[in-house]
Amino acid sequence: MAMMRALLRFPGEKQVKVAQCPVPALQPGTILVRTTLSVISPGTEATQNAETRMPLIAKAIKRPDLTTQVFDKVCRDGLAATRNAVQHRLDQPIAAGYACCGIVEKVGDGVTGFTKGMRVACGGIDFARHAEWNVVPQNLACPIPDKVSDANGVFTTLACIALHAIRQGEIGIGMTVAVMGCGLIGQLAIQLANAAGARVIAIDPQMPRLETARQNGACRSFKTAHEITPHEMADITHNTGCDAVLLCAPDQKGTLIDAAATLCRDRGIIVCVGDIKPNADRGTLFRKEITLRQVRSYGPGRYDANYELFGQDYPIGYARWTVKRNMQAVLDLMADQRFTPARLIDARIPLADAANPVPGEIPPLATVIEYQDTDSIANTETPFSPPIGPAAKAKKTDGVTLGIIGAGNFTGATLLPILRNIPDTTIKYIASNRGLAALGASRRLPGSQAISDTAQILSDPEINAVIIATRHNSHAELASKALLRGKHVWVEKPLAVSLPQLDALDETLHKIGPDQTLMVGHNRRYAPFASLMRDALPTGTKHFSYHVRLSPLPDNHWLNHPDQGGRTIGEISHFIDLITALAQSPVLNIHCHWINRTRGDSIWEIRFADHSHATVHYTHGGQRHDPKERLHITAANTTIELIDWHKLVISKNGKRARHRSGGLLSRTPQKGHDQALLTFIQRVHDPKWAQIDNMIAPPGAQDEINLCRMILEAAYGCAPA
Repeated sequence: MAMMRALLRFPGEKQVKVAQCPVPALQPGTILVRTTLSVISPGTEATQNAETRMPLIAKAIKRPDLTTQVFDKVCRDGLAATRNAVQHRLDQPIAAGYACCGIVEKVGDGVTGFTKGMRVACGGIDFARHAEWNVVPQNLACPIPDKVSDANGVFTTLACIALHAIRQGEIGIGMTVAVMGCGLIGQLAIQLANAAGARVIAIDPQMPRLETARQNGACRSFKTAHEITPHEMADITHNTGCDAVLLCAPDQKGTLIDAAATLCRDRGIIVCVGDIKPNADRGTLFRKEITLRQVRSYGPGRYDANYELFGQDYPIGYARWTVKRNMQAVLDLMADQRFTPARLIDARIPLADAANPVPGEIPPLATVIEYQDTDSIANTETPFSPPIGPAAKAKKTDGVTLGIIGAGNFTGATLLPILRNIPDTTIKYIASNRGLAALGASRRLPGSQAISDTAQILSDPEINAVIIATRHNSHAELASKALLRGKHVWVEKPLAVSLPQLDALDETLHKIGPDQTLMVGHNRRYAPFASLMRDALPTGTKHFSYHVRLSPLPDNHWLNHPDQGGRTIGEISHFIDLITALAQSPVLNIHCHWINRTRGDSIWEIRFADHSHATVHYTHGGQRHDPKERLHITAANTTIELIDWHKLVISKNGKRARHRSGGLLSRTPQKGHDQALLTFIQRVHDPKWAQIDNMIAPPGAQDEINLCRMILEAAYGCAPA
């Protein structure tokens, strides 16, 4: 297992420290980079570190929106589930840093423009970290020209922020720009504005920073904007005022915009680069008709998953200066010696000292972290994926030794608290692509190891069972690989997101032995309420009406990416599986009526061999406090109503029985996760074992395949409305 050192923030422990963590796994569209230098962004990182060290009550006051979410979850899911979810979030280490340079060691599939041994500048939170190894998407990395030193190249990402501000300010030859806040970004902006042919006024309360600004090309410097007299402004700007003002300092009081407005000419531009509260007097902005603009990080493409993660570039005719083109422009300026950010370096420290600020009255303007012994970390174990050979089949064992692939919120908050309490079950590995989510999960499970490479789980003969809880488009492929290695497999829903994926998995099932288990995480059929409903239902025709209310997802949520099959395919099998378990009759057909395919709104009809019928309304709408799930069942002399797995009412032969999951704050909806996982573990022990007590029995692997096929055929066989 390849490990490395990285600077991490641990919110649950309220500390920042250099710690061991897995080397991130190389993915398609990314490059593996051995870091040589990284630079600390003093404003952003100081704020993040301060928030990490805050007590929980202070964090709650600072983020009332998150506090509201916690209270809502307590009311909806109970204290235990909320505690697990909050603890999982607090246990997640957070990578520090977002600007580095290094040497390409390996290139992922689909990457162009990079070769092994190439020096590159890298950017992006979660990617260009203060870590010995980084895996970076190709659109967030750029080759460093031979004429550019690492000491200059490491500033590429931070310089892109300043360059994007210059572009937002429409700054060019002969224009006058005021830079308010001469920290690191401000100093970079001063250099770049000079390179663009503009005259720069530097404003900062700290005299050493003003002296540095003058060395970087500022023609005049002042401690505050109010120090600039009308005569001086007229002299500097030829009686016009500043064409643009860049606000490069944080301002939560909302005073900088007012000060900047007094410096601007008629129809000038104010660019907010730092954390600026948008609060200003309308009068000056109105009279001068000033344009107020915001810098979104390094340029167009930032925060767009298609650009960053999937390598989809913007056409140059529509977006001349994307993130990567800004990076190239900055590096070209360095190569031409028109931009030399290395002169701003005040301190160089080894990675081991990165958690401790450099002492001094005035913090360093730019601190560079050096990585001198990276090779020694991986000298015995490679950070690249080992090949999966044919030899290491799972060993027979009395207990269950698990490898968990995927360490997201569901794994950490739901699966792990259950698994660690099941007897004779050992979790050996937890894997996540970047390694940090796995590290957070493993810290709660003594004896488990955090890794980033799933091949390590599949190749280990001690692992006899695998749980797959990754993004949906990887489920079928990972399940096939694990089954072919002799593992028992639990895979979270959906089993597959396309028919070709399902066909490949079906083919795998015909190759493996009958004693291997494949279970899908359709936990609702195992819930105590599900057993009560099944026992109450008579034989014969039944009608099911299931209403599922969706909460809106952000447009950039991973579920909305086309590769994931969409939200409906990801979720709908949960509800259809429960109905099939209760109907106790073979499914004849499933039909999907799309209302809004993009959003996932749909109505599903299921018909059974005994003439039973079901509809599942899977739609947005309703109000915040309406039930998320409401199931209504009618049969001969029987009516059943299930609401959010908190309340179950069974009316049969004139008698009514009410069941509740608990009190208002203590209630925890029992959706069958515990029983489902216990069923899986028991089936690993004994493949012929079918059920616990009176619980609904799990379907066979081929039954899971068949249900998934009917759902996919229904989903893809209908044209969207």
